[in-house]
Amino acid sequence: MILKGTSDLDNIDFHRLAAGALQRVSPVPPSRRVRRAVILVPMRSLSVSAFAFPFGSVMRVREALRLQTLPFLSGAQAGGMELFPTVLERTPRSSAGMVWYASAAELDVPELPALPSLVWPAPLPLVSRVGGTGVTLWADEENLCSLLWNDGRPVLCRWCARAKGTPESELAWYDRYCRSQELERGESFVLDATKPEALREVGAIARESLALYPWIGTVNLSRTALEGAMGLERSVRLLTRVAGWVLLMGALVLTGNVLRWHQVRSGAEAVRARSEALYREAFEPGRTGRIGNPVTLARDRIAELRGSDAEGRSLEDVLAELGGVFAENPSMDVTLDVLRYNAEGLDCTGSAPDMSTVLTFRKAWEGRAALSQLDNTQSVPGLGYRFDLRVRW
Repeated sequence: MILKGTSDLDNIDFHRLAAGALQRVSPVPPSRRVRRAVILVPMRSLSVSAFAFPFGSVMRVREALRLQTLPFLSGAQAGGMELFPTVLERTPRSSAGMVWYASAAELDVPELPALPSLVWPAPLPLVSRVGGTGVTLWADEENLCSLLWNDGRPVLCRWCARAKGTPESELAWYDRYCRSQELERGESFVLDATKPEALREVGAIARESLALYPWIGTVNLSRTALEGAMGLERSVRLLTRVAGWVLLMGALVLTGNVLRWHQVRSGAEAVRARSEALYREAFEPGRTGRIGNPVTLARDRIAELRGSDAEGRSLEDVLAELGGVFAENPSMDVTLDVLRYNAEGLDCTGSAPDMSTVLTFRKAWEGRAALSQLDNTQSVPGLGYRFDLRVRW
């Protein structure tokens, strides 16, 4: 939850944690326009540290901070320490800001059931009174809680029991500390929370601070915010793991498909090469160019391999059969242009004026040969029908 705009700044209900219970800072009842509450807590274990990383992901920032302070977080008493990063500057490749550390035991702050709440360190919203550099100190019945600021950023947190110190002693401690560290001490502002008139000024001071330093509205040191951040981290890790497995499965499937494609392609190439080799073995090895009718060429090749010594009729017998066909059909107007003879039969190419004459010529061979088949018949304008007839004894 982030506070933005004048409407958000005006509609805040401030509470403070005192003796384990929440008390409204202002005695005036809140208006109906109040949208959220801010709880000021004087945390005893609070500490703050600056960070800068060469990446912009908030999830990676939390992980890097956790790794840096792992011994400190795991070795602390009362359930360990929890961290709350506040990013002040962020780009896709860098991030900088501060991280708050607080004991897990101090995160059990009572919540307001009717309003979403932010949990702030008690002296946090007082920064406007020191101009961004100095000491803001919250003094209530039991606590002296303070922050040292430099250019609008907290650099040191300190807590002391009210029974063991005074606001003056705390400011004197900061004087000594700043001299030893060569830091600018700046102004100081003490808010005495035991005085009602001082508490009534908290709302106005906080609104001034939010207007000057909007990042204060992103601070939320509550267990609800911590659980939300951790839940988001778990969800992101789970989704990242699932996405990794999906990518791995996709890569495996893609690899399998590529291998299968190469295998099928290799098989197809092998079949093509073998078919070509068989084709060349069956026909003339030195032949080039396209073969228009491989079946006819195969028959001719087989006939050539058989040679003239194969069983069959002689040329005289073939011519006699051909003469008999024309003698039995004197009106058949068929012209033979090409006549090829071998031991197996006769192949002839010719023409006729119509298709019925072509069929009559083929039928005339039925009683004279074991097979008479038309292989190719074409209609030629001005000529009639051109045909190829295959006759086998």
